[in-house]
Amino acid sequence: MKTELPDPSPEILAALAEKADQDGYIELPDFIETALYHPTHGYYRQDKQRVGKNAKSDFYTSISLKEAFAEIVVEAASALLKETGLSPAETDWVELGAEPGGTLFQESDSPFRSIQTVGIADALKIPPKAVVFSNELFDAQTFRQIRFNGNEWVEYGVTLEDDQLHWTPRSALSSAASQYLPQLPTDLPNGYTIDLPTGSSKIAATILEASWQGVFIAFDYGKTWHNIIHDTPQGSARAYYQHQQIPDILPAPGQIDITHHICWDHLEAELEKNAFQKISLQSQESFIVHRAPQFLQKAFDPTLPALAPIRQKLKELMHPALMGQKFQALSAIRSEIPRT
Repeated sequence: MKTELPDPSPEILAALAEKADQDGYIELPDFIETALYHPTHGYYRQDKQRVGKNAKSDFYTSISLKEAFAEIVVEAASALLKETGLSPAETDWVELGAEPGGTLFQESDSPFRSIQTVGIADALKIPPKAVVFSNELFDAQTFRQIRFNGNEWVEYGVTLEDDQLHWTPRSALSSAASQYLPQLPTDLPNGYTIDLPTGSSKIAATILEASWQGVFIAFDYGKTWHNIIHDTPQGSARAYYQHQQIPDILPAPGQIDITHHICWDHLEAELEKNAFQKISLQSQESFIVHRAPQFLQKAFDPTLPALAPIRQKLKELMHPALMGQKFQALSAIRSEIPRT
């Protein structure tokens, strides 16, 4: 059954038209940035519920189980902080990209010196001693799409005609896409598609180049570079609307979530470049097992009933068929602020 999508607003279409060049071409990152983050009509800027299990929301994530998830993350972050010589009491908690009302925990629940939330429109300012946490921040960034035509790679963007959006080849590869050419295979079938995670690499650099010490923890979903170029012949770009996956990201800008697989290799390289250590990429299931033993012991207390809420939430967070393998956790520490 085909999902009926709402029509895009006239305002978002007008905003997209302003992004077009003289030939009517819109760079794909400009389309995504406008569709998701337009100040009033972007998907993430509207006053609506996006996260949850009800029919009005679009996707479900670990933050929906934050009573259990918060305890797990705090235990893990506190242990990682200890390796830097810092304690939670002298460290600020910084949560990036949280939904309004969807932060992991409130000040009263926290062992940290302060709780700071950096929203979509906020300037990024990280205190000198911090735990920097994000949940599905990087997959919500812009990307570029290239397709192999049997002879060479062609980059695609968007054109807007009679209020309809169409995939359109770019006249030549952008400089951002061209940087990937040496790493791309050329023995591929016509139409083979790769979504280049350029936006996630850019925001990672901004976060990690800033002068702060402490712990970095990011939960997201992605692939290694090898998997991105070999395992997803139709690309990884997709949209979500009312928990249904939409294969084409163009039809309803501002009304649907647009996402893609990030590249873990690129984020790990950015961590290394900026003097982070103890870099670890684990499935969410493995992260909980290895980083939150006290929570596990509490959840499996034999005096609890078999269907205790804490166990049910843990099952959703860890089960391979639910969130345990779908999401991964990237963590690292930096014991000193690098000298510039």
